Amino acid sequence: MHRTPSIHARSLLLLLVLGLAAPARADEAKRPAAPPITRVVVFADRAETTRAGQAPCQNGRAALTFPGLPTTIDTRTLRPEASGKARPIGTAHRQVTLREERNERAAALEREVLVVRDELQRIGDRLEVLDERETRTAGYGSYFVLLGSEELRSERPDPARWGAVLDTLAGDVLAGRRQAATLRQEQRAAQRKLDVLQRQLAALGGAGVHEELEVVVTAECNGEPQPRLSLSYVVPGATWRPEYDLRFSADRGAKTGPGKAELTVAAVVQQASGEDWEGVTLVLSTARPKLGAQAPYPAPLKVHGRKAGEDKVLVDALERREKLSGPASATAAGPAAAVLEDRGQSFVLTLPHKATVRADGRPYWLPVDVTTTPAEAKLVTVPKLRAHVYQLAVLKNPARYPLLAGTLHAYRGGSYVGDVQLEHKAPGETLEVSLGIDDEIRVERKEVKDRDRQAGLLSSTKRLERAYRVRTTNNATGPVQLEVRDNLPVSKTEEVKVELDRSKTTPGFSLDGHRGFITWTLQLPPRVETVVDLAYTIKLPEDWQVQLR
Repeated sequence: MHRTPSIHARSLLLLLVLGLAAPARADEAKRPAAPPITRVVVFADRAETTRAGQAPCQNGRAALTFPGLPTTIDTRTLRPEASGKARPIGTAHRQVTLREERNERAAALEREVLVVRDELQRIGDRLEVLDERETRTAGYGSYFVLLGSEELRSERPDPARWGAVLDTLAGDVLAGRRQAATLRQEQRAAQRKLDVLQRQLAALGGAGVHEELEVVVTAECNGEPQPRLSLSYVVPGATWRPEYDLRFSADRGAKTGPGKAELTVAAVVQQASGEDWEGVTLVLSTARPKLGAQAPYPAPLKVHGRKAGEDKVLVDALERREKLSGPASATAAGPAAAVLEDRGQSFVLTLPHKATVRADGRPYWLPVDVTTTPAEAKLVTVPKLRAHVYQLAVLKNPARYPLLAGTLHAYRGGSYVGDVQLEHKAPGETLEVSLGIDDEIRVERKEVKDRDRQAGLLSSTKRLERAYRVRTTNNATGPVQLEVRDNLPVSKTEEVKVELDRSKTTPGFSLDGHRGFITWTLQLPPRVETVVDLAYTIKLPEDWQVQLR
């Protein structure tokens, strides 16, 4: 009778084949390894890798071979360098097809995959046995219940005996279910391990027949007996993005006032270039290779018009609350290109320590810089947008380089507060970081006037009067300082005038007329309501329409 080989037999057979392939891999072990990676410059969507090693000088020339490089290298970017008086001549490269050669790490991962699959098969078989046993026990239980019911009709029934039988069956079912629960936990753990191994194996490109790139660097020695030769090249599949930690502590634990902030600048690096970066000098760059290489050319400039006499329109725009939320987070299976907005000349950051980043596509968090700087705690509210009071840490960018837009993790007094989206900040530029909502202060903003006055006999100007009132109540046990922020429209045309009604607006404000921002700094006594009024008038020609959106 023919029988299908078991999972264990197939696994042993495959391991035997791997063992027989060992002599073929012995030739691979004899091939010289590529000189190590010494430096990597990571851009938003690629990386420049540098390998270096020494080569003996023969007949006035030195040559160094770099085997086993990934075929994803952009060969146009191959650049040689030489140390001392030596001068590079050039590079030569070729693509090598490797037959029946196995990446040692991939082969080890495949062996682990076989072991885990055998474990999953063993657990599955055991669960199947337990399931069949419970089904069979349930059948026996139904049969014994039927027999017990018949015996209860006899002259001398023995319910205790049947009760003991049913209790035994129930205990057997319970024990089987406990074993099944334990096995399912082991099954889930083994499946998670298998998923990780398969992802790692996929990142390595598997094992078996594959191709590699081999590059030879040649240089003139010029008296150098053993010059150091290096090779740089660009590979895709690498990216980085900035990430920040801000730890704020106020003096004496006060809600407002001076304190200090510790800013940690870090980078999240991902790469699947096909080669691991082991203990390399890692450089992070905001430059964009190959972008902007072609000179710009002006596009056609078109002029549009409209029929004279049409009514002009003034649009009174309202802030949309859905736009106040931060950007939605996006996840990707691999390292996607990051958006690095440097807003000017690109710059580079060099990590102060050697770094290791595996070619598995996983994110690696790497600290770049830590700086301590004075900061100030404030209570701020913008009731036009949110009826809440926020605690803010206000500080100047202490770094000698711009802070790119990215995620900032905020901490206060050692406790995690939350994540905020940091905008691009130049060196020395002020940044405000939210530390959460203060629930002890209540704030409310209401419209108290919304009146449109048409033009009269002596005037052709229409007037739009607007007035708002902000009420704040301090429910804390002591006085606090609160900054109330609001705004008024800013005219972008000569026909429209916006005037602040100072007689009806609460005094003591600061006004940024260019942007229309108005700010009050209030001292709030405990258990007392404080009122702030804002009033302004928009003057515009009579024939202009008003639209709200």
